[in-house]
Amino acid sequence: MYNRLLTSFVAGSVSGLLSLSVFAADLDWGIETAIGHTDNATRVSSNEVSDTIGSVGGHIDFTREGSRVDGRLRGVGSFRNYFDNTYSDDFLGSGIAELRIGLIGESVTWSVDDTFGQVLSDVFAPSTPDNRENVNIFSTGPDMRLHLGRSTEIVVAGRYQESNYQNSSSVDSQRVSGDISLVRHTSPAVAWSLNVSASNVDYDGTGNPGYDQQEVFVRLESRGANQTLTADAGVGFLDGGNQTDQTALVRINWTRQLSSSWSLDLGAITEFANADDQFVYGVGGGTELGGTQDVKLSGQAMRSDNGTLALRFVRPRTRLRFFGDIGKETYPDTDGQDRSRWSLGVEATRRLTAHLEATLLFSHEDRDFDASAGNDKTDYYSARLDWRIGRSLHLGIEGRKENRSGNTSYSYDETIYLASLSYRTGAQ
Repeated sequence: MYNRLLTSFVAGSVSGLLSLSVFAADLDWGIETAIGHTDNATRVSSNEVSDTIGSVGGHIDFTREGSRVDGRLRGVGSFRNYFDNTYSDDFLGSGIAELRIGLIGESVTWSVDDTFGQVLSDVFAPSTPDNRENVNIFSTGPDMRLHLGRSTEIVVAGRYQESNYQNSSSVDSQRVSGDISLVRHTSPAVAWSLNVSASNVDYDGTGNPGYDQQEVFVRLESRGANQTLTADAGVGFLDGGNQTDQTALVRINWTRQLSSSWSLDLGAITEFANADDQFVYGVGGGTELGGTQDVKLSGQAMRSDNGTLALRFVRPRTRLRFFGDIGKETYPDTDGQDRSRWSLGVEATRRLTAHLEATLLFSHEDRDFDASAGNDKTDYYSARLDWRIGRSLHLGIEGRKENRSGNTSYSYDETIYLASLSYRTGAQ
């Protein structure tokens, strides 16, 4: 299953790259080899096991825009070897492949999307090779645009989605969905739309019939010189067979350039969602690529309430990032599965010389599960020096410390030191 999931993503990504032709609008890639030492490879509270870990990996960000074909491939990953055999060889990484093909100009297009990565098999336990599994979510379908005038159009879309989990096969599912939108462009930078969508989710797990979901909402899209805004407001319906639930639907994504140095990103979501939605959002928009997603593997839908905030300061020699989020998952038809979380952090980067750069990072996360399960909190610290040798070769030295405490029986304290050598084509 592991090889099938990874191979399906790689094969789909390669075929997409070949379809895009060699005239790429933008390509950034790099390779890295690293060696590090951890004092708690298994992340346990007692009887810690130390190990030395070697890794080889890299990243890619490939974008192509054309008259008939648009596409993007993003990925980060590394293969790891545990010298003291605490774990078998392991791969950690994630990637997103997107392909848009114009069948009849802009009027009829076909989309292919694939998301690959890892999730925690047990959301209480820490991320280790024994507690993560690969996930691949594939979707495809057409989009059709019918222009009713210079400023009005109808957009009809259909999608088929299939998800595959390496170990949690009961969460594997197929989704068929359709959307119709009446869009009115009030100016070149502003559009309003009335949207209706319906989908059916069918799980592979025995005794789980899945559910139907509908949404009705109004959307505002605005793009200006200093900000972009997408805002949805409406209502969502969930029909699980025995019970029908509804919730207010809110989705907001706002990016604002406050000054030449400061920018703000704000997001807010209230909607019905499932594990697939959380995974795709986490890989594609919620977190950095390459990590393990904290997704509850349930074959049921939930109401997801989430808010994110990021404040960035960018100058030629200094970069600052303040970030935080808060969220809650509520299962309307099941007791004992609800949980909430919040986190905050700060990252500071300073170019000390023309070739030497230092980065400090701190983050705190607090998770509160159902009353019977308890809660935990995790503090993460890291310090890194990055020395550029020549134009594209980098030597890095880094120290990390992670501490988790709480009453879920999975407390641990881990310190890691590592050195890396990387080649980055996007380096200046």
